[in-house]
Amino acid sequence: MSLVALSLPVIEASSRLNLGSLNGRTPHQSCTETSTPTTFAVQSLVYLRFEAGPYPMESQPNTTQLAFEVANRANGVLTTCSFQNVMYQGQWVDDSNYWHTCGDRTFAVDGVDHPVRTDALFVWDAWRLSVNQSWACDEVTTVSHISTMTFKPNCTETRSEYQYVNECTAPDVEATASLQ
Repeated sequence: MSLVALSLPVIEASSRLNLGSLNGRTPHQSCTETSTPTTFAVQSLVYLRFEAGPYPMESQPNTTQLAFEVANRANGVLTTCSFQNVMYQGQWVDDSNYWHTCGDRTFAVDGVDHPVRTDALFVWDAWRLSVNQSWACDEVTTVSHISTMTFKPNCTETRSEYQYVNECTAPDVEATASLQ
């Protein structure tokens, strides 16, 4: 799977997204009804970068972590994603082409559970997030929705002679999804 570079606008939202309506959604008449993409809502995005000072502790590697919740409005599935990048031999590992697996979920149609797989790709320096969610309706039909968004983070940096910490959050966003 490859990512095509796109020129994307920075998306900001001023208020918390209402994901509560997902729990009380109307039941789907069929699994394929969910194949029409709508939007992905991303909220509670938290970023933490930790670097040890010139005398690093052996037990604490330099690390960058990201966590967020994502909901697909088409199927109503809400899941969480959490992953990290680490420094190896003095360099940050380039994982800009690596899709991280998020929490797997299911949704039911007429008593049949349909497993949903969610993956996310994050380009750390660009603050660009892609979300891909797939599910099989039957032996023939697989649905896959994808969305890419760019965040404008709010960060606080703390430095001392022993460590550097960068903590960021980003406004909740909702971005258009498309079939893949």
